[in-house]
Amino acid sequence: MSLLNVNNLSLVRAERWHLRGISFEVRPGEAWGVVGESGAGKTTLMQVILGLLEPTQGDVLLGGEAWSGIPEKARRPRRPGIQALFQDPLASLPPHLTGFEILEEPLVIHARGDRKARRQAALEMAARVCFPNSALDQKPQQWSGGLAQRLALARALMLSPKILVLDEPLSALDPTLAGHMLALLGELKAEGMAILFVSHDLLAVRSLCDQLLVLYGGEIMAKGPTKTLLSELRHPYVRGLWEAVPNLEQASRPRRWGVEKTRDQEPGGCLLLDRCPDASDDCKAAPSLDLDERCHHL
Repeated sequence: MSLLNVNNLSLVRAERWHLRGISFEVRPGEAWGVVGESGAGKTTLMQVILGLLEPTQGDVLLGGEAWSGIPEKARRPRRPGIQALFQDPLASLPPHLTGFEILEEPLVIHARGDRKARRQAALEMAARVCFPNSALDQKPQQWSGGLAQRLALARALMLSPKILVLDEPLSALDPTLAGHMLALLGELKAEGMAILFVSHDLLAVRSLCDQLLVLYGGEIMAKGPTKTLLSELRHPYVRGLWEAVPNLEQASRPRRWGVEKTRDQEPGGCLLLDRCPDASDDCKAAPSLDLDERCHHL
């Protein structure tokens, strides 16, 4: 059974499509990478999945039951099952609480364990994310961005969620800590946790994620097995993203893509028409939303 179903999801705000026709499903122990340029709709999609925004069309199911379109009162008892780690950890952590209090707070809210058990759970989770015990009595303003990110991850894991949503989780970490986080996420995946991993880092996505969702202009350009999409590079947009990955063996790569241009009007042709080096007259018609790789040239 799928833990998460996203069905024909669309979101229109201020007469502009922010998401259109997004569908995919996530199973236990599966990691999905969500990639695309800035403004592609990645964070907006995560906000809808987390129940922070409501879709205009389509729906989200959590564990086979309605998640979007229901009152927050009905969502609240089920929120432990889906937790998030945001790009700016300091903005998401309560500044007036110590590390211990931040980790214990979810357990207090959901009435899990007594005071001694909560303290022990906090210590164990801090150790798992390599957060030093000496900093647990400190408050977020005393931590570096990397420490704050590790504490935020620990907090997200305190309720043992079935789904973990991460928005650019490596951006505040140095390479060593980023490697540790990827290893930890791999362990969580092996334990059966489902992961949604939003990132610009295609190398990290390739390392962690089983499936890949490629967005542009709020639409799916491609979706499917990560290894297949990033090795075959059939779709021109996926190929363009991969060519932009820094390569130490090649200081500069030829730029084939034009400047990013997001269309605000009603969907007509392919969103990439004005940018794609492979564009032809066929691209004046939109590719089918039913295809996993939406391109007239495939």
